[in-house]
Amino acid sequence: MRLKRTQRKIRRIFSDIESMRHDRLNQPFAVFVSLMPYMTSDTVKSLVILPPPRVFHRKNVPQDLQLVTFGTLIGLQTCVSKDYLKTCCSLVEKLTGIGADRVASSAAKDVLGIVNMIQAEMERIGKLFSGLKSEKTSEELSAGIDRLNFGTFGIVDWYAKRMGIIDHEEVMNTPWARIYQCMKIDFENNEFEKRYRRVIERRYKKK
Repeated sequence: MRLKRTQRKIRRIFSDIESMRHDRLNQPFAVFVSLMPYMTSDTVKSLVILPPPRVFHRKNVPQDLQLVTFGTLIGLQTCVSKDYLKTCCSLVEKLTGIGADRVASSAAKDVLGIVNMIQAEMERIGKLFSGLKSEKTSEELSAGIDRLNFGTFGIVDWYAKRMGIIDHEEVMNTPWARIYQCMKIDFENNEFEKRYRRVIERRYKKK
C-alpha cells in the first residue's frame, strides 16, 4: 500500500514537471529565454529534441535546408551574436521571412524547433563542404596555396565562371546543393588527376 502511494506521488510529480515544461514552451520566446538561466542543464539539453513546426505564422516551414539558396545559406551563417535571443530570432527571420519582433513574441516551442533544425542542418552542410578540402603538399604550401582561399566570394566567382553566369546575384539565388554537387565533381576530378600524375611519375622513375 505504501509502495502504491509512493508511485502515485512520483507520477504526480513527473506530471507537474511535464505540465510546467509544456506551459513554459508555450510562452513567448523572449520570456522563455529570460527564464533559461533558472532552468537545469538537463532541461535545456532536452530542448534540442523539439522538431520544427510545419506552419509558422501561416507560412510553411521547411523541415530541412536541402532546397534553400546559397544566398540564404550564407545569410544563416552570418546570424551569429553573443545575444542568444537575437541570434535565434535572426535565424528564424532569415529562413521564414517573419520579422524578428514577431518571432520573439511567438511560442517558444515553435521558435526552438526551427532553430534546432537550422543548427543541425548547418552542421551537416558544413561537414559536406569541409569534405571537399584535399591535403596540401609541402610544395603547394611553400608556393602559398593557403593565400588562394577567397571564402564565399571565391565560391560564387568560381561557380559563375564554371556556368557562364555574369551576374553573381544569380549564383546567390541558386540552391546550395547544386553548387555543392558541382564543387564535388570538380574536386573528385582534381583528386583523380593528382593520383594519375603520381602513378605516371612513379612509372617513369622505375624506367
